[in-house]
Amino acid sequence: MVILGISIGTRTSGIAIINKRGLIEWRTLSFKNPWSAQKADVIVSSYEHYIKRHRVTVVALKIPPLTHQTTAIMMLLEKLVALFTYHGCMVEYKTKKELKGAVPHARNTRQLLEHAALLYPMIVPKVSKELTNRNKYHHKMAEAVLVAHHSRYRDSVTPG
Repeated sequence: MVILGISIGTRTSGIAIINKRGLIEWRTLSFKNPWSAQKADVIVSSYEHYIKRHRVTVVALKIPPLTHQTTAIMMLLEKLVALFTYHGCMVEYKTKKELKGAVPHARNTRQLLEHAALLYPMIVPKVSKELTNRNKYHHKMAEAVLVAHHSRYRDSVTPG
């Protein structure tokens, strides 16, 4: 089983792929154009690339709380549900609050990022850069790593 972790956004998204070998891909995706239905299609197409390339069976999606879901995010979620259904992916949704609940010692985003770096040392350079940078960029990638790692399907991809 392969898990695609996504921290969605209309300007920046994070993705992470976890399989039996561990974390195999992680990155931050940028979408700079103004919001439109075409931009939503570009974002969905970006995620579909990873679903096909890695034969993803589970998607763990970090979403904003309902109170922060804009029209653009709701449109994007609708298109994503159609994409995941088309590819037969199981989907799990989590908010940042739920991620913090899965990491009891993490009280803020900084501690979540540090936890992700402890779990997967290969992301330390990007997390370190993020923690020292005023303009946040890679936090979405770290959230995607965490949401994939803390997926309830995670045991299915852990080596025995």
